[in-house]
Amino acid sequence: GAGAVAAGNAHTAAASAQVLRAGGNAVDAAVAAAATLGVTEGYSAGIGGGGFMVLYQARTHRVTTIDGRETAPAAFAEDSFIDPATGQPIPFAERVTSGLGVGVPGTLRTWQRAAGRYGTLPLAELLRPAIRVAERGFVVDQTFHDQTVTNADRFRAIVPTRELFLPGGAPPPVGSVLRNPDLARTYRMLARRGTAPFYRGRIA
Repeated sequence: GAGAVAAGNAHTAAASAQVLRAGGNAVDAAVAAAATLGVTEGYSAGIGGGGFMVLYQARTHRVTTIDGRETAPAAFAEDSFIDPATGQPIPFAERVTSGLGVGVPGTLRTWQRAAGRYGTLPLAELLRPAIRVAERGFVVDQTFHDQTVTNADRFRAIVPTRELFLPGGAPPPVGSVLRNPDLARTYRMLARRGTAPFYRGRIA
């Protein structure tokens, strides 16, 4: 059968095409693309966040939605965003940077559910293109550079983030190659052991 891919950049398009050539279906291709976007467009994609996946099954004319938005942690309370000293809301930037506003990520579980129920290839196979991009690197474009500049002050306060996004103390210039070996190792662990380490094991 024939297939077509529309993706945000050449890496994600290549990941989808590779999966289709390996016998995967559209869901497999979408998961592979999403995993690759987690490398190349980490500001808006990746296993640290959440989202939705909408699937249309042509054979049955059925639309299915997987809700993978983040879930509040079990200990989160109605007043968690209120500063007890002042009774006022904690500033947004502080809530985000401190981690107070972080939910339990749903993206990875969405990929797992989509691939398991509607795909034809194992998640390990779908992560392979993203692992390769994370190891070899991708060329920084203007958007990625600008987003890094915007977040540079926040990133400097977090050592691993600073080391990745501010090599040499500054945002990577447009045209440079950015590699993410830690994400490659994480994806490899997930490929070997499934999502358990992320939600209940070593990564969690």
